[in-house]
This record gives sequence, C-alpha cells and structure tokens, in this order.
Amino acid sequence: MLDTIAHPETALELMLDLQPDEALEWKAQVDTWDTGWHDVESASHLVALIQGVSHDGDSLVVQTRHLDVTHFGRYAQAMSTGSGYHVEVAVVGGGVTNNWRIGLGPLADEDGNEPHAGVAPSQNLSLAGASEVMVSWLSGHGLPLGYGAALHVYG
Repeated sequence: MLDTIAHPETALELMLDLQPDEALEWKAQVDTWDTGWHDVESASHLVALIQGVSHDGDSLVVQTRHLDVTHFGRYAQAMSTGSGYHVEVAVVGGGVTNNWRIGLGPLADEDGNEPHAGVAPSQNLSLAGASEVMVSWLSGHGLPLGYGAALHVYG
C-alpha cells in the first residue's frame, strides 16, 4: 500500500517558489520583436512569460544569467506551435550542451530531437504542461513525473 505524506499549506507554497541556485534571465521573440534580456522575478512571472508567447512561432528562452558568456548553466525554451508549446531544456558545461526535447508520456523518449525537425504529437505541450516543466527544471527539480525527453548533444 502506498502511504501519502500530508504537507502543511506553507510547505506547499515553498515548493512552488522558483528558488534556483543561480540567477535567471529571460528574453522573448514575439512576431519580429525581441525583448532583450531581463531578470526572472518568480515562478508566477515565468508562467506569465510563457503565456505571453501564445502565437505560432513566438518563443521564450530562460537561462542562467550570462550563460552566453560563461558557457556554464542551464536553460529552458518554449516555442508556441499555435496549438501548444514545444519545450526544450538543457545543461551547458565543459564545451558540451545536453539538450532534451520534452514530451508527455513514454513516447516522448522515442519521438526524437533533431534540430529544425517538426514537433511530434507527444511533444506539443499545453500551457499548463509547458509551465510545469519549465518551473520544475529551472527550480532545479528536473522533469515532473509523466514527462519524457529525447536527448541531443551539441559539442
């Protein structure tokens, strides 16, 4: 039998807070407008940013601050497909980027991660799914249960 652990409401609130080890920054591409880099303020701010890239082709990148300079850290990116979100997460370090394309369910591991390739049905996440994955990943908790990932390594 599976026992559950009851958490007081205050503990649950702490679990939802975005408290990464490193400072995070974001930028979005909406139509042809590029926002430039800004600080991520909270998990709710991150969810609002994801909601803001809702038209087909709009995208959001959230990364360790100055990842482009230090080449060490992690990132998550979401692109609107018009009917959902294509989400990738990555770890960068030692001259290698490990990039995972995220999907829902066991097929996600097999659906591939080729640059510039189309999104498989399992990899087209809802707003809730994209938010859940990005907040969890950027909080340092990895992928939530129920999601899979296809790896592509850049050298």
